[in-house]
Amino acid sequence: MAEVLSKGCERGLAGNVEMPLSVERLPNGNTLIADAGDEAGYGSEVVEVDRLGNIVWHYAGGLRFAHSARRLKNGNTLITDTTNNRLLEVTSDKEVVMNSDDWGGGTGRLSDGSHLHYPNEAYELEDRTFLVTDRNNDRCIQVDREGNVLWSFEGLHHPHNANPLPNGNILICDSDDNKVLEINRNKEVVWSYGDGSTETLWWPRGVTRLANGNTLITDSKNHRIVEVTPEGEVVWQFQTEHVDKFYITYATSEDTFLISCTDGHHQVIEVDRAGNIVWLFRNYRRPFPIYEKLTNGFFTEVDPSGVPRHWVLATRLSEGGGKVIWDTDNRPRPCPGLEYDRPGALFLQQSIAVKPGATYRIGYEIKTVDVEGVACVLVDLFDSLGGSLFHVITEMPSGQYLSGTNDWLPDMFEVKVPARASYADLRLFISDKGKVFIRNVMMHRV
Repeated sequence: MAEVLSKGCERGLAGNVEMPLSVERLPNGNTLIADAGDEAGYGSEVVEVDRLGNIVWHYAGGLRFAHSARRLKNGNTLITDTTNNRLLEVTSDKEVVMNSDDWGGGTGRLSDGSHLHYPNEAYELEDRTFLVTDRNNDRCIQVDREGNVLWSFEGLHHPHNANPLPNGNILICDSDDNKVLEINRNKEVVWSYGDGSTETLWWPRGVTRLANGNTLITDSKNHRIVEVTPEGEVVWQFQTEHVDKFYITYATSEDTFLISCTDGHHQVIEVDRAGNIVWLFRNYRRPFPIYEKLTNGFFTEVDPSGVPRHWVLATRLSEGGGKVIWDTDNRPRPCPGLEYDRPGALFLQQSIAVKPGATYRIGYEIKTVDVEGVACVLVDLFDSLGGSLFHVITEMPSGQYLSGTNDWLPDMFEVKVPARASYADLRLFISDKGKVFIRNVMMHRV
């Protein structure tokens, strides 16, 4: 067996913030963070951190990919539990006093007959109703505490972070259209920013109106924060050299900005207008090992869970779906695959140490069955702090992109490791619906 370079930590260890999403500075000076959890879908929680980085409160409660946490006026916490498709209100003693699963007589059904489908943000309004971005229903809704839909704006494309304004209007990130919108209660767009191009905005995830009347946008895939005037002029921005995929930016009363760094360095930073980091919270510890070389590439060892040993089923982006399957008819031994049935992405992956400047050759055989999206083998590369070196999956070195049904195909590609890389994730990837199988995986330095 290859030597393990990093032993990782216990899955779901309380307070180990792995993928911070929403951030909020509380009146007591602490910071509230919603953590989506690790690659395999474990460890999602909400934590409250003091200025010294101590965890002073946390809540897990079966959360799966918690997207947002907002401290309410009554001291409770409103949580968007995304993969569980629900909203929760919990007390400081961790008692659940509202669960949207109880709506519709315990069915979770809203008054319009629908269900929440991947909700990713919820705010409590002055009348104690909720403003929710219901991502996979492509809408923003206002609902009361019994699940009655009071207002709805539809026709969005995977929206995020609907933010109420004092004038009653609503700011929304129309993420897959690469725009932010201001909408009034008559469902009219009264202001917008973004022309649909990725140069202007690329998958905006957060938007807020500043006291000076400008709008602060979290431009996620451009890994930057931008401030724009009502006329659309960019007057300030913050960007990092590495890929951070910022998620939410919270403007503090001190004119600094709290930023959640999701796929970058697994941290929350606070920056001033000069671009200085004035506060940082990072306690990330890898939950999975990094191997010195590819291990169990012929899949002769299997964990009791049915996942090939030394590999990880990465479900964090799978929206609650997907599983490992086995082709038991394969000879001389069964080989693993992935079965998936929804938007999003599913990986079977292994982390392997690489040497900067070196070239690695990856070979394997791959088979697909009724794939409606894309299936392939690809490599993501990371720096020493766990930040990906690629903006999006399509930039990653990969083999052939396959769709439909294909019998076993041999494939091979090479990866030139850049200077900042520390390790690689070798992944079997599938999006949308279908099945993909893999066998005889090899990775050698050229």
